[in-house]
Amino acid sequence: MGKFDKRFTADDLRRMRKVAGKTTLEMAKLVGVERGTYENYEKGVSKFPYEYFEVWCDACGINLNPLREQILALRDKIDDAKLWRKSPTPRDKPTKEGSRK
Repeated sequence: MGKFDKRFTADDLRRMRKVAGKTTLEMAKLVGVERGTYENYEKGVSKFPYEYFEVWCDACGINLNPLREQILALRDKIDDAKLWRKSPTPRDKPTKEGSRK
């Protein structure tokens, strides 16, 4: 078996739409873009904005709830205050005597 590519591609968008039985025009209207813009997303000419991905999933019957539930569970384990601790920047780190940055 080949290596699994975890990124969503333009071909994945096309597969989702085709399996859902939607046209490019229907999907473009759902997302709120022109048909040509949507088709460019499917062709890989333009990168699709991530905020559209949820709309695509909903329109194509792909359930994102298990992912949402897992992310919410992570929030329960680590609150926002623990995420943002100050880390030293390269400028803050001590250098060897005589060396300049």
